[in-house]
Amino acid sequence: MKFFKYIALGSMALSLGAGVSSCTGDLDVEPDDPNKQTTLTTPQEWYGYFQSLYGNLLYEGGLTPAGVDGGAGTWMRCHWNLQEITADEAIILNTWNDPGYADLKYNTWMSDNTWEFMAYQREATSIKLCSEFLSKVDGAKAAGVSDEMVEQMKAEARVLRAYCYYYMIDLFGRGPWITDEPVGAEAPVYDRKQLFEAVTAELTDVINNGALLDSKNQSYGRLSKQAAEMILAKLYLNAEVYAGEAMYDKCAQWCQEIMKDTNVLADEYKYLFCATNDRYVGKGKEIIFAIPQDGTHMQTYGGTTYLTAGAYFGVVPDELKQELGAGGQEWGGLKMRPELVDRLATYPGDKRNLIYAGEFSKELLDLADNTATGSGYMCIKYKYTGEDNYYNVGGDRDRANVFCDTDYPVFRLADVYLMLAECQKRGASNVTNGVELFNKVRERAGLAQLNASEVTLDEILNERQRELYWEGHRRSDLIRFGKYTTGYNWSWKGGVPEGRDIDSHRTVFAIPYQYVGTIGQNTGY
Repeated sequence: MKFFKYIALGSMALSLGAGVSSCTGDLDVEPDDPNKQTTLTTPQEWYGYFQSLYGNLLYEGGLTPAGVDGGAGTWMRCHWNLQEITADEAIILNTWNDPGYADLKYNTWMSDNTWEFMAYQREATSIKLCSEFLSKVDGAKAAGVSDEMVEQMKAEARVLRAYCYYYMIDLFGRGPWITDEPVGAEAPVYDRKQLFEAVTAELTDVINNGALLDSKNQSYGRLSKQAAEMILAKLYLNAEVYAGEAMYDKCAQWCQEIMKDTNVLADEYKYLFCATNDRYVGKGKEIIFAIPQDGTHMQTYGGTTYLTAGAYFGVVPDELKQELGAGGQEWGGLKMRPELVDRLATYPGDKRNLIYAGEFSKELLDLADNTATGSGYMCIKYKYTGEDNYYNVGGDRDRANVFCDTDYPVFRLADVYLMLAECQKRGASNVTNGVELFNKVRERAGLAQLNASEVTLDEILNERQRELYWEGHRRSDLIRFGKYTTGYNWSWKGGVPEGRDIDSHRTVFAIPYQYVGTIGQNTGY
């Protein structure tokens, strides 16, 4: 019950069907139930409304296409698929034939891909929900909510909206610019550079406004000042891709701001991905922002349930099942690409090598084989169990519960350290300790330090993979380093076993056909 010790996010049910519909041009959120409450009269009702904005990051719902279960449409699951299955870290076996998976793992997606649609509609819906809240929240004062709390909720809603725009910029490169100001039935459409400029300006303004709480004072599961700074840092890290101009000095600036509050890595890497990892979320701890998960009170087939049960296979030894805590929930779909396995094996003794090889084949020879000797190693980075492997998270609750308690780490301090190392190597004038911070990440992993000449850009990219694999960063990293479409191939890239180059326009996804009428389409699709 860790989640309810802090704040019950999403206590109001989301009605996402009333959000950004599959009909082009309809970007307004209006109640579609005449019995739905539209007037809030108490502070608790306003807090519930506010919490529902965060709920969109966790709960099932929205417009889920035919043939896809509701859990697939959760925020984390569809965005993770677009970042990881399209790169060199994860793949889905052919035994999972959900619509759209094959297009992602073979890099052959078009505008009708299911996962693209679900990701885009989640982004646009959440952006609109935040904007609707911002246009109404001053009314909370009449219900007894303090001016200070109203300003704090406004600031968090603006950051949450910017977080959604960050993904829209990264994945799709264009979208509606929706604010809390009335714009009529259709919002103006911005290209990638315009969105980048608008979102960085918005985040800078909300940070300077002073209403955001530092992570040490913020409630669990909510966005802090450091989370806002992290979104800005990630945007500036990729500015050359997003806006055509390198801005590594600005990335470093915001990373350094984060470190004024948050500057201690967790002692053990593996503890960041287990059922008790809420101990490391916020409050100046390593996980700057996480999407909370609770297997008893917040049940979803998306989230880290997908990264645990989805990656587990029932053919493993009983002692490993006990350690992982799967309790018979082995869905057997996700596997590791061999390139990731090799990267983690670069340095013997790397504590981040959370892999079960067993009798599986490292190579992806037969994507239809999910037996004990089938293709691909098993990733055991995410676990149902806690730090001691026998931690009973829910008191007397049976550990066989299908739903996972492990929070999904969105942003971590280790990423900040690696970003600063990269900024220094790319010429940022305001960083002098990048190599030192790079080696702090390696030291936690049990690896020897590298000297400045050894910390090349290629080595930083490789270290980012060893540290951040299966956390939703890899595709963006490969694009920034110019190794996504050409120059580096991995198993089944482009739909062939040995991998091949893909067209340059695939550095952004297609705008789903449901939105092309109002948003337009990216070049090449």
